[in-house]
Amino acid sequence: MAKQPRPLNPEHPENDLSEEADYSNRPRPMAADVESLADFPDPAELHRKNQHSSKQAILYGLAVPLVTFISAYILAWVARLQGGPLCDAGTATWICSRSAELWWPISTSIIAFGGMLGGAWILYDKYRNYLRWRAWMGVLWILIPFSMLWATSVLPLSILGH
Repeated sequence: MAKQPRPLNPEHPENDLSEEADYSNRPRPMAADVESLADFPDPAELHRKNQHSSKQAILYGLAVPLVTFISAYILAWVARLQGGPLCDAGTATWICSRSAELWWPISTSIIAFGGMLGGAWILYDKYRNYLRWRAWMGVLWILIPFSMLWATSVLPLSILGH
């Protein structure tokens, strides 16, 4: 049986708005005086932001591969509509020119790597602002292999051609 985390206020556990996922958050510095104590965020608002952070991470983790695939499909249509000697000769259907063999894999890889780097930045920002960051670390562990797999799958096209 899993051990339940100990509430911060054992006399009033209903006021404890932290969850198990929040115990690894970066601890806020202690208040030095009453004025700095007044600057602390509302615990209910902090709880709402922590829950929202997890939902954002899940949506971001699903959105980056989806945006990568959709943009790759749209850009492949652009390359196909531009035409070129490879399609005219019948050796290719989608990527019809040497320039398309260069810009299509590079641009789609930039989208995948941009999503990964964006997730890393959001992870750092959540950690720096004392919010729930563990869900973002999980997303980053998904996006790193995705972007590497994408790049190693499509970038050889720019080097080797058809």
